[in-house]
Amino acid sequence: MIRTAFATCALVLSLASPTVAQNAAKEAECRKQGQIATNIMSERKSGSNARRAERRVIRSLPDDANNYEVAIPALVAWIYSLPEDQMTPEVSNALYQACLAQ
Repeated sequence: MIRTAFATCALVLSLASPTVAQNAAKEAECRKQGQIATNIMSERKSGSNARRAERRVIRSLPDDANNYEVAIPALVAWIYSLPEDQMTPEVSNALYQACLAQ
């Protein structure tokens, strides 16, 4: 009985592990996207124009996030189009939540 229960638990955990790993990887990727949005907002708040912000954010990407380089111009355009009063952490959080929902 105990062996059967142990074997069943082991089987369930082995099947769940790839899902847990995939969820952790997705969450890490979504955090990167949220951080990129935060970096763009920081550039805007410091007075950088959109082109300069784009270049600086792309340059600051870690090696494992270089695939986001193509999306940064669109993110910069979106963030620079927002009214000043909407420049809050909620922008990054919205991007993070949208990523998780995909």
